[in-house]
Amino acid sequence: MIFIAEGEKGANSLVEHGLNATCSPMGAGKWREEYNSAFTNRSLVILPDNDEPGENHAQQVFDSLSKVTPTIQILHLPGLREKEDVFDWFAQGHTAEELLELVELIPSQSDLDLPALLDDIASFIRSYVVLSDYQLQAITLWVIHTHTIESAVTTPYLNIYSAEKRSGKTRLLEVLEVLVARPWFTGRVTSAVLARKVDAECPTLLLDESDAAFKGEKEYSETLRGILNTGYRRGGKSSVCVGKGADISYKDLSTFCPKAIAGIGKLPGTLADRSIPIQLKRRNANETVAKFHPRKIPTEIQSLKERLVQCTSIGLSEIELIIPSELDDRAADCWEHLLIIAETAGNSWPEKARKAAIALMTGEVRQDDSLGIQLLTDIREITKDKSEHISSADLIEALLKVDESPWSDLNGRSLNARRLAALLKTYGIHSQTIRQGSRTFKGYQVADFQDAFNRYLSKNGLQSVTSVTDSFEPIVKYEPNSSVTNGPKEQNVTDNPQSYANRNVTDVTDKTLFIREKDKNELDDESESDTSCEVLDSWRKTAIPAWRRVLKESISQGDIKREEYARKMLQEVLKDPAYREVQP
Repeated sequence: MIFIAEGEKGANSLVEHGLNATCSPMGAGKWREEYNSAFTNRSLVILPDNDEPGENHAQQVFDSLSKVTPTIQILHLPGLREKEDVFDWFAQGHTAEELLELVELIPSQSDLDLPALLDDIASFIRSYVVLSDYQLQAITLWVIHTHTIESAVTTPYLNIYSAEKRSGKTRLLEVLEVLVARPWFTGRVTSAVLARKVDAECPTLLLDESDAAFKGEKEYSETLRGILNTGYRRGGKSSVCVGKGADISYKDLSTFCPKAIAGIGKLPGTLADRSIPIQLKRRNANETVAKFHPRKIPTEIQSLKERLVQCTSIGLSEIELIIPSELDDRAADCWEHLLIIAETAGNSWPEKARKAAIALMTGEVRQDDSLGIQLLTDIREITKDKSEHISSADLIEALLKVDESPWSDLNGRSLNARRLAALLKTYGIHSQTIRQGSRTFKGYQVADFQDAFNRYLSKNGLQSVTSVTDSFEPIVKYEPNSSVTNGPKEQNVTDNPQSYANRNVTDVTDKTLFIREKDKNELDDESESDTSCEVLDSWRKTAIPAWRRVLKESISQGDIKREEYARKMLQEVLKDPAYREVQP
């Protein structure tokens, strides 16, 4: 048995009492991985100083040495005052025999009850964080995954996110820090340290404030994104330059390690696809959790941590794993190792794991929110009652009516025929010239969408988060006390009974069907010149109907100045074809 003290004074006092002892050179926090080889398969007892740095150092040594020996414990000596250590404990009159009586070596591997350990981990986590049953089961299995990472080919990320702050994200990371193997809880480090520490130690990265990290310094955010993109599968690496001057070369650094990433909002799509989503919400008044005391927790769960150490050498089940058919390939990769752990544990855990995987990795939770997927989802809903074809204009009009959709504002522009064709082209869907009676127009065959629907959309008929409605309101609204420019109405404008009320312009709103058909024919022409302005086209589509109504209202109210302004807008600025059509 070897005792490990924090400093030389403590180690010397242990040796003086006839015990095998050593310490870490340079004091607290200076333990290095290269020391581990001397302790392989030895029985180790770590004696921390009675202060926060001493506790942190003991945990660092424990996490490092647990990789090379299953028989290790942290022993907190009773009766120590603040900042005292084993030297002071012996000075109080205690003996080596008393020390040996306090040592309780962990049980042998054969005594490890994995399902009971999983239950205890879940109970501990639930004491401090409000989670759904499925979330709790996934996180519990993930904790064991960090201790058995050597047998894993892929590692699922925990995507811990919320809509607002103070929802428990940091607290969950703090709880995980005392449970996982080789924890590295950080919010911000240099890009050089990030890459090299992951390569050297294969830590469990607990990254807080990820939303700020991705929006921060470019070099760091790119390094982080590179490590996350490649680090979910064993063998993933990033390359860095090493050396100086003429001796400069490169080195491949491993990016593979368990990772839990917390932040406001979801991760970028490629990272979210490799993650198990854990959405947290602020607690209700009736949801209570225990107070989390970081200094007391390690002592309270010492037995739990000792059992976790044994997981490094458990033999995971080698049975042929049956992945739930509801999971896509990436989701199956995420859950494969967790499902193996559950199968090894047995009891109720295999069934719990399968249900959690399906609940967290399918349905709307897993829905791809890329622009192309949303477009296909909305088109599937729009065309479900269409038998053969749909014109580009009809399709665009229907898409613009979809509530809460992005189609009316794509970087300041509404969706038009050219942008629609470009988006659909990536899925192998192309517009065609369609003849319907005497009418010829650009459009799409409904059958051409089916292959993309089958390949990219959920087969359970899950609709987009948006839905089609029949309402559309123009952006310009008439207010009696305002001018057409939305400023105060000029006081010198007088009512004039001699308006244009008897002119045919009042028929503009009665020719809605004719106007729409004419506008559609113009929109159907996707071969418009490259000099056409999409912004202007988009503005005209919404502005023309609004100004027609302004014109009608100004005529009915006898507001000559406003009527003249509306006419000028329609005829000279917007070049409304329907306005010219209905002139006497």
